[in-house]
Amino acid sequence: MSKNRSNPRRYRLDFISENTFNRVWTIRMGRARVILVSAGCIAALAAMVYVILAYTPLRRLMPGALDSDLRSRYVATALRVDSLERVASAERAYVENLVAIISGQETDSTDYTAVDMPVTAAPGDTLPAAGEAERAFVRAYDEENRFNLSVLAPIAAEGMVFGSPLSTAVHAIPVAGGGVSVNPRRAVPVAATYRGTVTGVYHDPDGTSTIVVQHPNDFVSVYGGVGDVFVERGQRVSPGQRLAHTSTRVPLVFELWHNGTALDPREYMAF
Repeated sequence: MSKNRSNPRRYRLDFISENTFNRVWTIRMGRARVILVSAGCIAALAAMVYVILAYTPLRRLMPGALDSDLRSRYVATALRVDSLERVASAERAYVENLVAIISGQETDSTDYTAVDMPVTAAPGDTLPAAGEAERAFVRAYDEENRFNLSVLAPIAAEGMVFGSPLSTAVHAIPVAGGGVSVNPRRAVPVAATYRGTVTGVYHDPDGTSTIVVQHPNDFVSVYGGVGDVFVERGQRVSPGQRLAHTSTRVPLVFELWHNGTALDPREYMAF
């Protein structure tokens, strides 16, 4: 008595021309091959999805894929935009008021009432002539400030947008010798005000540190009195990149220099 052996189950996929109804291509596969091909397709699809999510901008849509300091950058950008809006609003109001004055319309500024006053010749200068000591002082002052390049700083800063070193709005107090002192009263991130290269990280005896960053167009920013430092000498930094944390013991002293001349940071950024 012989034992009946059933044929293995096979599958066939036909590609037929719609115009001629001729069979163009035929694929015959067994059950094992169907399973292998299906698993390969699923693996290829999973690999493609992984590549798209890992190496394209779409990865920023995944939860937890954003940079840790991206929120601080958003806050700093919002503060700069708010400052620019206030400046633009003030400039617009000034121009509108000036146009109204020229055209003779009423303005919302202070009412200046014309007063008819006789025009008389100005009297001669009654001040005494300058003495030798005064002339010597003027000559020494001119010699000292002849090569002062601080007036070139606004020109060199054209096209550069400096950001506040702190993501939170604080009151900046001028300090002697240039720079400002800010005290957030808690440890907050200290960010690079512009792109550049870290040229020095110095540790002070009181346990704080000082970071020096060289920027384009001969600008240098100094961050003194910081706590934890996250950068090292020679490292390139981008605008808004976290450099350190403020110290809870001493306020942050921020300085901005151009060609060896100390500048007032409040004229180049909003705090």
